[in-house]
Amino acid sequence: MTDKPLQPQLQVVLANEDSLRNYLSSVFTEELDKAIELAGMNSKVLNTTQISKALGISPTTLRQYEKMGLPFGNIKKRKFYDLKECKKWITTQQID
Repeated sequence: MTDKPLQPQLQVVLANEDSLRNYLSSVFTEELDKAIELAGMNSKVLNTTQISKALGISPTTLRQYEKMGLPFGNIKKRKFYDLKECKKWITTQQID
């Protein structure tokens, strides 16, 4: 007879439901943070695609905002944006 290692069993009962929810929430949060890290969305400096996604705007709207004064930097032909500064700029504007 082969001894198999014992697998822990998960039992969900009302007594530990909150504990399970808290555990799952922490796991999801950790995984989301890892995904954000891998996507570069928590970087201080973002490229055009990343800043558009982070701000929830289209690249066309981004270019319009640039013409209105949205802060960005250039290195050769590439544009880079500071997410914190861009959010700050947007919240101070009265954009129609």
